[in-house]
Amino acid sequence: MKQVLTREMVQKAMDDAKANGKKGTLAALHAALGHRGSMSTLVQLRAELEAAAQPAADSEEGLKAFREVWALAREEGRKQLETALADLKKDVEVLAQENERLDGTVMAAANEADEFKRAKAEMEAGLANLRELLANKQESLLQAGADTRAALERLAEEQAAHQKTRLELAKAIETAHKFEVDLVQSRTMLEAQNGRRAK
Repeated sequence: MKQVLTREMVQKAMDDAKANGKKGTLAALHAALGHRGSMSTLVQLRAELEAAAQPAADSEEGLKAFREVWALAREEGRKQLETALADLKKDVEVLAQENERLDGTVMAAANEADEFKRAKAEMEAGLANLRELLANKQESLLQAGADTRAALERLAEEQAAHQKTRLELAKAIETAHKFEVDLVQSRTMLEAQNGRRAK
């Protein structure tokens, strides 16, 4: 009983012959297959395998339809590309405007930062001047306090000296008054004596 010949067997025999640089004739294939199967089956299987290996011939109608479909696809692709480019252009314009706005914001922030630095420097300079002025005022107040205390001390001394002078003046007035009384008494006595002498 002859072994059934399959497409796989015939395909392998054809591939082996091609790999070995041999022509895949029916006799060579039949011999390579060990004379399995009938020659008519081998012819049929080889024809089927060769037909399957050949690219299908394009008809004129198929090529025309393909060209029409390809042209439509290209036109649709071009429209989509133009739309995408227009959208992209709008996005670029929006981004450019936003970038310009951000540049303005950054510049304004930089100006504000510079103004803040200048104001800070002015405040620090003013604070330093104020501290120096306060230190000078404090020193002046301390000196004025010392001068006031010295003046009060001198005033107290002068008041004490004045009081002493007043006491001395009172004593002098009292002494003068005594002298005056004594003088009056002496005159009275002298006049009395002169009166007696005159009698």
